[in-house]
Amino acid sequence: MKNYLHFSASTSVKNLFGRGLVTDQIAAVFELVKNCYDADAQTVNIIFSDLLTEHPKLIIEDDGTGMDLNDIETKWMIIGTDSKKKMLYSPIFNRPLNGDKGIGRFSVDRLGAKLNMLAIKSDGQEEVEISYDWNAFDGEEKNIEDIHIPYTIRKKSRSQGVTLEIFELRDKWDLDKIKLLYRSLRQFKSPFSQEDNFKMFITAKEFDYDHREVTVEKLEDVSSLWIEAEISNDDLEHIRICVNKDGLEYNDKINNPYSFGSVKAQIYFFNQGDKIRFSNRYGLRVREYGNIRLFRDNFRVYPYGEEKNDWLDIDRRMAQGYNRFFGSRDLIGYVQTSKEHNPNLKPLTNRQGLEENSEFEQLRNFIVQVCIKELEKFFFNKFKKNVNETIKHTNEKIVSTVDDLKKISKEIKNDYPETATKILKYAADIKKQQAEQIEYVKEQKELVKVYSRIAQKETFLHKVIHQAMIRVKDSLESLDNLLVMLELDSEQKNAFITTKACIIEAMELLLKVRDDVVKRREKIDVDIVKRVQHYINECSSTFKNNDIKCKVEYDAPVNYKMDPGDLDTIINNLVSNAVKSLIKVTERSRNINIRIYERDRFVIIKFVDNGVGISETEREKIFDPFHSTTGGFGLGLTIIDEMIKEYAGTFELVSMKEPGAQFIVKLRR
Repeated sequence: MKNYLHFSASTSVKNLFGRGLVTDQIAAVFELVKNCYDADAQTVNIIFSDLLTEHPKLIIEDDGTGMDLNDIETKWMIIGTDSKKKMLYSPIFNRPLNGDKGIGRFSVDRLGAKLNMLAIKSDGQEEVEISYDWNAFDGEEKNIEDIHIPYTIRKKSRSQGVTLEIFELRDKWDLDKIKLLYRSLRQFKSPFSQEDNFKMFITAKEFDYDHREVTVEKLEDVSSLWIEAEISNDDLEHIRICVNKDGLEYNDKINNPYSFGSVKAQIYFFNQGDKIRFSNRYGLRVREYGNIRLFRDNFRVYPYGEEKNDWLDIDRRMAQGYNRFFGSRDLIGYVQTSKEHNPNLKPLTNRQGLEENSEFEQLRNFIVQVCIKELEKFFFNKFKKNVNETIKHTNEKIVSTVDDLKKISKEIKNDYPETATKILKYAADIKKQQAEQIEYVKEQKELVKVYSRIAQKETFLHKVIHQAMIRVKDSLESLDNLLVMLELDSEQKNAFITTKACIIEAMELLLKVRDDVVKRREKIDVDIVKRVQHYINECSSTFKNNDIKCKVEYDAPVNYKMDPGDLDTIINNLVSNAVKSLIKVTERSRNINIRIYERDRFVIIKFVDNGVGISETEREKIFDPFHSTTGGFGLGLTIIDEMIKEYAGTFELVSMKEPGAQFIVKLRR
């Protein structure tokens, strides 16, 4: 007679699958967000409250399909349930399901000691409320089934979804942690899925996060060299490659030697100028952002691509070939895989990485040998130069072929005179076509030069027009002031005179377009300090009227060869933006500090104001044309950025601990 035994589990299994596996508070939030995604939620709100008190709380709420009591009993309450393993996609939005281990719910235990869960199913009329005290599982070991979890059922009072109210938080969520969570969530969702209907919001009002949407970065606006490589289900025999260099696309298709299924990759290279633009936009350096991230069904697989996680051995490879290979600090990338099409790329139980099997090694090889190596070819081999060398090599081959045809014609002339004549004719035609092609290439090069000159003048045209727009707007503001005045006293007369002078100045500036656009800008030795001080003195009435103190600091005179109008444009736009920001300040004195000095091969102008500053969400947009935080035209910073590039310099927005904004202009010697 056979006897049977049955497995049982002690209460310590909760820690084994909870705090034992999900060791990081950020990762714990990610697991819960994934559950919202799997539940076909369109919105998930991550809400922190009472963070500065002794009883902080975290709420994660979604509007997904929700759960009823039966779902909770048969799915949520069963450890390691396979309820999702039999499904690849969600029922409503056909999303690839992420949670198939049945342990994600224990992420709640990692975040806090107590949980209050509210659940309403999409087609239900009742609301289930369950209270979990994770402390009940600690201490003396018991059978996990002996722990009683209280619940109540009542008539629903809100729409469908699940709300997790987490109390007695195990970690301190300060400003730095909230920033890290926001930044990590931006990198958490695959950029290939950024157009879907799943939105995340963070609220932490103590730190000025008020329903702030988590958006995905678009790095093609920052990087000047990037690649997209794809193996698609429509054609598993080939790898499609598209390299974008300075706005031009180069497409190719190569044979696919890999067996891991469909995959898509985007990898961006950042030169020094790109890195500065990235820092200005996102408030951190490229190397702090990380390198090549791996995604499975639209969500991050950790820890691949973290700042110090060089899972592709990129830096070791760079050390073997300096000036031939990229380093991890030069690259940011995304690689998208899926559970359905890459079944052998399997996540570990703790969700922190993949099994390092043969297909994982193939994926590593694909990223380095196909994607990164192709980018390096376009950068280190100087692709544009190679085009000229290819043309030269082709011309040499044509000349050699024509000579060979002439020799053949001469050899057969006596026996086959008609054929020899035809061969000579073909040789002449080939030589004629070659000459026409060479002439065409020359014409194209000249055309590029013409377009380049036009572009430079167009930039200057925008600059002049923008200055006129600023003057005209100032005039209109002055006129508005006059309209509210009932009588014309001396002060009003002065205001009228000032307004008229602004309009005249704007008109004169517009008239300069006719002359300045058709002549070259003149670069002369400019006394930077003297010219900046002169401009600040001219603005003295504006500063006085708005109670602004402006100070110019310098160690010694600084001379630099540039167009004086360019310097005026730079200072004018910075001052104009600072004044608009400062007039919103009422609780402190209003200050502008300008420091001018030299370091190494740069002339540096540091411009600081203590106005309302630029929020993190705005800083990545301020260099975009027509985006304004001051109510202006949204061109000023764009013009400065483009102008400084002409002097091989940089224009940076620097983070500050104090309120305000700090810009640094670097003009290369």
